[in-house]
Amino acid sequence: MATSHGNGRPSVPSSLIPSVGYIRMSTDRQEHSPERQRAEIIEMAERDGYQIVKWYEDFGLTGTESAKRPEFQRLLQDASSGRFQVILLYEQSRFSREDIFDVMAHWRLLRQAGVEIVTCQRGRLRFDDLGGILTAIIDQHGAREEPMKLAQRVVSGQRQRAKKGLRNGGIVFGYDREISDESGKVVRQVHFQEKFRRPINWSTRLVPSADTAAVDAVKWAFDKIRHGGTVADVLREFKARGLRTTYGKPFTFSSLIGLLSNPAYAGVLRAGFYSCGQFARINEDGPIVIDDAHEALVPSEQFEEAQKLLANRKQKHERCPPGRYLLTGLVSCTHCGCRVHGVKHKDRRLRSGGLYYQCNTCPDAKGFSADCPHPIVRVERLEKFVLDTIRTELLEKGAEQRIREAIIRLTSRDVKATNQDEKKLQEVRRKIDRGTENLALAGKDDFAAISKLLQSWRDEETAILDQIERRGSDLKPIPEAMRVISRFSEIRQNLAEADRVKLAHAIQLTVASITIEVRETTTGQITYNEFFGELRFREGTGITKPILIPDEAIGHPRIWREVGLLAQRLGRPLRLADVCDMLDSPDPSHASYHLRRAVLAGVVKKLPKNQGWVPAE
Repeated sequence: MATSHGNGRPSVPSSLIPSVGYIRMSTDRQEHSPERQRAEIIEMAERDGYQIVKWYEDFGLTGTESAKRPEFQRLLQDASSGRFQVILLYEQSRFSREDIFDVMAHWRLLRQAGVEIVTCQRGRLRFDDLGGILTAIIDQHGAREEPMKLAQRVVSGQRQRAKKGLRNGGIVFGYDREISDESGKVVRQVHFQEKFRRPINWSTRLVPSADTAAVDAVKWAFDKIRHGGTVADVLREFKARGLRTTYGKPFTFSSLIGLLSNPAYAGVLRAGFYSCGQFARINEDGPIVIDDAHEALVPSEQFEEAQKLLANRKQKHERCPPGRYLLTGLVSCTHCGCRVHGVKHKDRRLRSGGLYYQCNTCPDAKGFSADCPHPIVRVERLEKFVLDTIRTELLEKGAEQRIREAIIRLTSRDVKATNQDEKKLQEVRRKIDRGTENLALAGKDDFAAISKLLQSWRDEETAILDQIERRGSDLKPIPEAMRVISRFSEIRQNLAEADRVKLAHAIQLTVASITIEVRETTTGQITYNEFFGELRFREGTGITKPILIPDEAIGHPRIWREVGLLAQRLGRPLRLADVCDMLDSPDPSHASYHLRRAVLAGVVKKLPKNQGWVPAE
C-alpha cells in the first residue's frame, strides 16, 4: 500500500516499483477481454512487487496501427517523464502487432527512457542480451502473423459465400434478411431495421421485406426517376410517407442517392467492390458480381435506365473562388431565419450564368420550411446597393474615422482577451503538472479522483488553446481591412480591379446583417410578389437605424412598369417590336407576356385592329 508524506500526498513505498498498465482489445466483440487483462495484470503486480500508478486503455482498436491508438501514443510520451519504470501487459501482442521494424522504434524509445516491458505470459522482455532480443523478435513475428492468417481465413470464407450468391453482411432498405443455419435450413427472417448478429457459420440471403410500405416506396422511387422526377422529389415523398433508413434515421439526399444506385434492387449481389482490408481483400481479382442472386424489386432494364438518367443529371460543381460573394454570411431570410447562400443559375441571356443569393430550397437543410417563399436576389444588384450605401452613409458623411476606431476597439478587445487566456493557460498547465505528480504517487483510493480531475484540466487546456488560435486567425485580416476601408470610394469605382477577398472582409466589419423577405402585393387587377429588405450596420459606425432596401435592389424588375414608361416616351402607339428591342430579346412571346402584364396593371391599353398600345389615361 502507498504511504503518505507530511505534505499529505501519497507516495509509492520504496519496496514497490512504480508501473503503469496497458490494456488493448481489437474489436467490440471482445467485451470480456479488458476485465481479464486487468485482473491478470493486477495479480502479477501484487505478486512481483509493482505499484500501478496509471492505466492506459485502447478499446476496439487494432494493434497493427499504433498511430491510431491515442492512449498508446500518450503512453510513449509519458514514458520519458520518469514517473514510472515498467509497463505491464497481459501479453506482448497487446503492446503491438506491427511489423518488427516498426515496433523496434517503440522498444528503442522505451529503453532510452529507462522503461521496461513486463508481460504476464513471458515476464520481462530482455533487450540487454542476444537471447532476450531474439525471443522478443520471434514473439513479435508471431503477433504480426496472427492477424494476417485470420484475415486470409475470413476473406476466403467471404469469397466462397459470395460465389454461392450468399451475402457477407450489409443491410438493404426494403429487403429482409433470410437467415439459414449450417444445414441450410431457414431459421428466421429479420426486418431490415432489426439488429441481429448471426453465428459465423450461418448464411444470409435477401428477400423482399414483409414491410410492404418500404417495398412500394422503392419501386415508386425508381419509377419516379425514370419518368423525369428528381432526387429531391423522391426525398420529399419519402419524408411525407414517414420512411426511415435501415438505421432508423430520416432519409437524406446522400442516403437516397445510395439507395437509387444500389444494384441489389435489380437482384445483383456485388461483393468486394469496396474491399479495403489491410492484409487480405476479397477483390484481389476484381469484385464478385452474381446476377439473380435474389428476387429483384426493380427489373434490371429499369434499374439501368435510372442509372443513366442519374448520371446525366450530375453537375460538376466548380469550387467557388474566394470573394465571389461579398455578402456571404450576412444575408438571411426573414420567413425561415436561414442564411441566404450564393448560387449560380443558368441564364439564357448570359452565357456564363447568373449569380444569386438564394434561401435554401433543400428539404433536408436545417431550418427548412415548406411555407417559406425562398427569396432569390441578383448578386450584382444587392452588392451594388450595399457598396453605394456604405459610400454614401459612411465614407461621404465623414464616418471613416469612426470605422477605424471601431476596428481598433475590436482589435484591442481581442488582444486583451488573448492575454487573459494566456494567463489562464499558464495556470491550468501548472495544475496539470502538480496533478501529474500527485497521480504518480497516489494510492488506489485516490487514483480515480485525481485522474478524473487531471482529465478535466487537460480538456480545459485544449479549449483555451483552440480559443487563442481562433482569435488569432480572426485578427490576421484586420490590417488589410483598414487599408481597404481607407480606399472604399476608389474600390467602388474600380470594382473589377478590387481585391474581393479584402473587400468582403471590410464589409463584414461594417455591416451587421441584411434581411430580405417577399410580400404579396396587388396593383390594379394583378397580384405579384414584391421584395423588401433591411440593412443594419455594426455598432461603432454611428448608424443605429436600419436602412430599407428598395425593391429594385433585391427584387425582379417590374418590366410592365418599364413598358408603360416606354409608351409615354415614344409619342406614338407602342409596337411589339419596340418591347422586343427594349428587352433585347427576339422572342415575341416574351414581349407579349409583359405587354399583357402592363395592360392588367393599368399602365397601357390596347388599341383596336392591332394598331398597338398607348399609355392609359
